Amino acid sequence: MKRMILVVAVLTAFSALWNSCSRTEQAGTLRFGLEFTDDGALKSAGSDLYITAALVTITGENGEIVAEKELLPLYRFGEQYITESLTLPVGNYTLTEFMLTDDAGTILWATPVEGSPLAHLVRRPLPIPFVVGFEQTTDLHVQVVRVEGHSPSDFGYVRFPIDFVERFCLRVFYSYTLPWVYRDSVPGPDGLWMHIPKFTLSVYMNDRQVLNALLYAGVNDYEIPLGGDWYELVATDMDGREFYKEQFPLEELLMHSCTDNAPPLVIYHAADSGVIITPEGLYEPTIAQGVFGNLTVPVDDSIMTGQYDFAPVIYDVYFYPYALMDSAWAMNMGPTGCYFPEDMLLTPPVAIVRPNSGGYFQVPLESGKYLYLVKTDTGFYFDAWISSHLPGQVIVYPGEVTRIMIHVIESLM
Repeated sequence: MKRMILVVAVLTAFSALWNSCSRTEQAGTLRFGLEFTDDGALKSAGSDLYITAALVTITGENGEIVAEKELLPLYRFGEQYITESLTLPVGNYTLTEFMLTDDAGTILWATPVEGSPLAHLVRRPLPIPFVVGFEQTTDLHVQVVRVEGHSPSDFGYVRFPIDFVERFCLRVFYSYTLPWVYRDSVPGPDGLWMHIPKFTLSVYMNDRQVLNALLYAGVNDYEIPLGGDWYELVATDMDGREFYKEQFPLEELLMHSCTDNAPPLVIYHAADSGVIITPEGLYEPTIAQGVFGNLTVPVDDSIMTGQYDFAPVIYDVYFYPYALMDSAWAMNMGPTGCYFPEDMLLTPPVAIVRPNSGGYFQVPLESGKYLYLVKTDTGFYFDAWISSHLPGQVIVYPGEVTRIMIHVIESLM
């Protein structure tokens, strides 16, 4: 009797093991491919380049929930997006929710439900049935619609706790050395004129990261979630070093929204002590005596066209007594190309001023002759391309404001 019980027990265990292995093997994978209903909007919306995951809900053949708001990482291959594969047992399923999110969990795109106001924008609204076969990959292509300007009910998601986060557009201005060089049309081995340094801007809302995006020279627009009390902006260079870190209340950031009348938030490297920071929105002088100027760099391809277009740039402008220039020439150690030798800067500057995002600056000065130099990462730029006055010279007259325009046209040292 004991022997029979033992045999039955062994057979039962073997049967359970076989069934378990059989169920494990009877599985396949599901992968989503995306189609955007407005591809032009996708390419023009910088924040949508940072969609990172798909949020999906799947039900089984009997209506049971198999995956509820499952987060699937999203990968981009050229113009194509696909999700990470999801393993499911063999069977019939239905996709009931499909949304695209960024790192902050902000829903940017979604697939509307059949019968909803936006269902006509896609060929196959939800729910979408599909089949998972044994050891096969099911590629399910879905269309998505931008959620901007719409409510969850427009997609038919009224009953679902979906976080359609309200956002605002933050406009940031950043300037770094030689932005015009990277836009030239003479390619190098990699197809570019030279390697483009990549700067990054991270935004934290109440200590949670809500943005991690590239920071380009000039104007940048970013979509930032509303709802935070404090926001911290951190800018890093290509080596991951922080060069800008500031905290702002929401009310202050909203002053730099993407509207025509709002000034951008200016991000720049930390200023040296004593640098005069020109306020945003200053386009005409407010001083009684001194220098008012505009600082620009060329942004067009001078090699191919022979012409320049100019854009504002933020470099610190140094003012010295012009006698420094006379002493340099007297010792035959004048400027080399477009740059003034730093070892000739024997006296401290009279003033240092930093332009605003429009490139405008002003500095109060006593009457007299001054040498102005622009500090770039390459060196102290010397304004030698001047025909109306001596190179790098500006004269301040009593009771007057002298206007100058400085075009930083870099040359080799």
